[in-house]
Amino acid sequence: MSNEYVCSLIDKVWLNTDDIQKLCSCSRNSAMTIRKEVENIVKESGKRIPVSKYRVVPTLLVLDYLGIDVDTVLNLNKKKELAASTKWV
Repeated sequence: MSNEYVCSLIDKVWLNTDDIQKLCSCSRNSAMTIRKEVENIVKESGKRIPVSKYRVVPTLLVLDYLGIDVDTVLNLNKKKELAASTKWV
């Protein structure tokens, strides 16, 4: 998965099952399991998840659960953009 796509997911406040599935490159059942485990973390902390048509969880908690460092992904993307803008003509 490209850094640009991960950055587009990081920009979201909430992730649904489809987003988690794309982020992890896993099956729908695995993505649902991850979403449910993050939901449990939120509920155990005493907070609530908004009611919506699609079940969603906070993006930062999903990234933390998966061990993805947001700063590293954003820095790699910035370096790639910088390299692309400074190519020799």
